[in-house]
Amino acid sequence: MKQVVLVVVLAAAALAACKQGKGDRCQVNSDCADGLVCKAATGTCDSSTETGIDAAIPPQVDAAVDAKVFLDAP
Repeated sequence: MKQVVLVVVLAAAALAACKQGKGDRCQVNSDCADGLVCKAATGTCDSSTETGIDAAIPPQVDAAVDAKVFLDAP
């Protein structure tokens, strides 16, 4: 009986140890450790699914004029 209990405890410990940490490869959220989610874009475990990419175009400062300005255009 003790051997059965030991096998069950070791199997549970082994399954819990299989969870991936931050930055490790994953396919689904259950692959990641508690508190982490699987980012589909990168296939890695992280604390959030945000990409952190800012797609905004920064304003140009002192941009040079590359075309002639016609003040008498119709």
